[in-house]
Amino acid sequence: MERALEQAKEFGEPVLVHVITEKGKGHKPAVADFAEKFHAVGIVDPETGTPLAKSSTSWTNVFSDELLALGKERKDIVAITAAMLGPTGLDKFESQFPERTIDVGIAEQHAVTSAAGLAFAGLHPVFAVYSTFLNRAFDQLLLDVSLHKAGVTFVLDRAGITGDDGPSHHGIWDLALTGMVPTMRVAAPRDAARLRETLREAVAVNDAPTAVRFPKGAVQADIPAFERRDGVDVLYRGESADVLLISIGSMAAIAVEAASQAYREGVGVTVIDPRWVKPLPASLVTMADRYKSVVVLEDGIKHGGIASSISEQFREAGLNVALHSIGVPLEFIEHSKRAEILEDLGITAQKISRDIVEWNSTVEEMQFPEHENADRKQTR
Repeated sequence: MERALEQAKEFGEPVLVHVITEKGKGHKPAVADFAEKFHAVGIVDPETGTPLAKSSTSWTNVFSDELLALGKERKDIVAITAAMLGPTGLDKFESQFPERTIDVGIAEQHAVTSAAGLAFAGLHPVFAVYSTFLNRAFDQLLLDVSLHKAGVTFVLDRAGITGDDGPSHHGIWDLALTGMVPTMRVAAPRDAARLRETLREAVAVNDAPTAVRFPKGAVQADIPAFERRDGVDVLYRGESADVLLISIGSMAAIAVEAASQAYREGVGVTVIDPRWVKPLPASLVTMADRYKSVVVLEDGIKHGGIASSISEQFREAGLNVALHSIGVPLEFIEHSKRAEILEDLGITAQKISRDIVEWNSTVEEMQFPEHENADRKQTR
């Protein structure tokens, strides 16, 4: 191999080096793994190939089971993958409905255009794809699906910060990209129960494209809502109307903990989850009007993200309220564990709580300058 590369290097012109490889260099578990050939295998027993890491229910598994249930209920649902049958959770569906499962190979553009055609033929395609790989098919999403209002559901796995796979695999672009697609509807479930719920809502739409996004890894415990107001879930009620914290998708657990910490500092934070982030619920305006400031927490890029859409919504409604955005900066994020990256970005409950307390103090100072505060104290 080294000799072939050295010869190619010295050739002086473009050279194709054709290499026939053997997965795992003949390692039996790798050869026997017909579906994935040990792709992105993680830590395994070297003799048996069995994963050593403790298994837990993943977002992908929840989606996989729910799609299988939907497939049994509806014969018009078809599944599409771009050479990612197992990683995107379509393997269970394929085992039950092989004639309704299509693998187009590593060709996301072809997958999206094919999905549009299937939708026009009366079927409901579900294209399961890693969030970052949808970038490859943006033109087809825009002009083959959205323009013609095709009923296609996009399931965006590995949305947000993915961690170990590096800069190319973080799913931080999808909220900004889908946000500019007319007719597109986008859901960001916070837990397994909401993933099942929004997936069912998505496949019920046959006159527009829908997307359901969720992160990589184990799904967190369900976070029940105190109430649902016009489609918006209230997850935590603040003692006072200081801050409205709008949590997007899987950021809910961090948001609720941040609100709890801010409460101990004397700041009332109410946490809500819109579930569907495109189009935004109109009720966000009336809810936000009761608070001194609004904070939006998302795991995508802030540039063109959900906070930007909410800011535009408030502006068009004539609502003048301080709005702060917490999310991913417009830059490539390097390789690391997800928790470490979130900490580096300041997306932790402790950091968010500190920011909220500081921002709330600033708002109060703007509303009641120091001399007015003194006057108010004297009248008490």
